[in-house]
Amino acid sequence: MTKARKARIDSATQAVKVMAAATKELLPPAHAPLDDDALPFWNDIMKARAKSEWTDHDLAYASDLANAMAQQVKNRSKLRSEGEVIFPEDGKPYANPRVAVVHGLHAQIKSARQSLSIHGRAAGEARDVGKRRAHAKAVEGDNPLEADDDLLARPALN
Repeated sequence: MTKARKARIDSATQAVKVMAAATKELLPPAHAPLDDDALPFWNDIMKARAKSEWTDHDLAYASDLANAMAQQVKNRSKLRSEGEVIFPEDGKPYANPRVAVVHGLHAQIKSARQSLSIHGRAAGEARDVGKRRAHAKAVEGDNPLEADDDLLARPALN
């Protein structure tokens, strides 16, 4: 059985889909709420791909990623102030358990970025992914779909 090919990004059909997606606001789903301090990370994650590439499942996973990134920032800040080694007054020094937390969050973030294909080679050859994304983002930014838009009057994409 052959694998279905992705539609060419420079086709008229795909351009219409990309333009339609460009009008949508990408929000985290209700079942994957976003923490207040994770909003800047959410915005950055959403910019990593063209709007037309995001699925509902991806948005839920992206919400988890943004929350993990916010947690990592908090924990790294606390770790800097606490130090990597804790020196109790009445005992032997020991490794700060927060080191393992930060390490675990880093691994979770790296894995999530790969799963969402916002990591270098996760979605295939970087040059191909980059070209596809750049074209989709150009269509999104250049031609937002409007109600009175006459798609037939537009010049063809090359």
